[in-house]
Formats: sequence, C-alpha cells, structure tokens
Amino acid sequence: MLRVFVLLSMLVGPLVNQLAHSETIVHSPASAPRYTLELQGGLYQPKDDDWEHHYGSKRMMEMSVSLAYRFFSVLDLGTSASYGRDHGIGVLPLSQLDSGSVIYEILPIDFYAVLRARFSHNQWIVPYAGGGYTRFFYRQSIDGEGYSRGSVNALHARAGLQFLLDPLEPLSARTIYANYGVVNSYLILEGKMTRAFAGQPQIDIGGYSYRAGIMVEY
Repeated sequence: MLRVFVLLSMLVGPLVNQLAHSETIVHSPASAPRYTLELQGGLYQPKDDDWEHHYGSKRMMEMSVSLAYRFFSVLDLGTSASYGRDHGIGVLPLSQLDSGSVIYEILPIDFYAVLRARFSHNQWIVPYAGGGYTRFFYRQSIDGEGYSRGSVNALHARAGLQFLLDPLEPLSARTIYANYGVVNSYLILEGKMTRAFAGQPQIDIGGYSYRAGIMVEY
C-alpha cells in the first residue's frame, strides 16, 4: 500500500508544480456543469488470500466508466460499470489438485453519491469521497468443467483526488469548451473498496481498486 502512494506522489508532483506556474483559465461558463463523465483504468486486488497462488499475482487489470449528475456544485449522484479479468490455474474441490486453466471475470455495477471539496470553478486540486450500493456480477470458467456465475448485493466506498488539466493547455481547453461544452477536464486518482459476500459459508469476494483516469464536466 505504501509503495502505491509513493508512486502516486511521484506522478502527481510534477503536475502540481506545472499547475502552480501556469496561467489561469480565461473561459467562464454561463452556468455550473451538471454532468460528469469518467474513464478509468488500473488494478483490482481481491481480498482472497490465496489469489496469488492460483493466478500468479495479487492484482488484475480493471477498467471503469462512470456517468453522474451534479447537485449544488459539490454532490454527484451517478452510476458506474467496471470490468476485470484474470487468468490462472483452477483447483478441484475434493482433491485440491490443479484442474487446468481458469478465467475469472467481474462486473460490478455501482450506484453512488460523491461529495467533492470544491470551492471555486478553477480549483486545481479537488479531494472527494463517497460510496453506495453495488450489484457485483462474477463468472469463473474452468477448462473441461464449464463455468459458474452469479451476482450478489454489495457495498462500496471510494475516495480520491482530481487535478485540473485545463491550465496545462489553456487554448485547447477554451477550444474544447467552445466546440463540445466541456467546462473542465481532470486527471483522477482513486481508491475504492468493495464488500461483496457470496457462498456458504459466506466469503468476501470483494476487493480493492487502485485507478487513474480522466474526468470531464459539461
């Protein structure tokens, strides 16, 4: 976990320095943005302690897309869909012997509320936090044995930082606003935790997401 935050600091440091020496955005929207669109990608780390044994790594790749409506300039209510996929070695339930190739897929659908600590239109760094309900879909396919799939109710929490990109390219930002109505563009760094219990006895099939991406407001 510490290595993740150190890496994020190394990536964000130069951006903050550039923002501090850049000119102010000159365009001023007629009204506050009402919608946000996010595209993110990163790593998903399941809570299963044996994950690395079966899949060769503690984490797998994950992608996400989100759309939200904004209330009062600071509260977003939205939905998002994520997809993750990993490939490893299956284990027979009785003998615990390797049974061949296995593919594990997840598709969490989130409905969330997020509060953003935003106090001005051109605020460079905006912290945010939120959470909500998740419908967690999963599927596991093992060579020669078919597949199992299902879905469970779950909860999630998320927090992150958004970094305003417009000061890096003011002319491009004005052009995009004039042509497409995009008021602001941000770099997003986000962490997310999901709790999803399935099976008998129940086990937590949720995990932790570490993602980066782009958010636009319009």
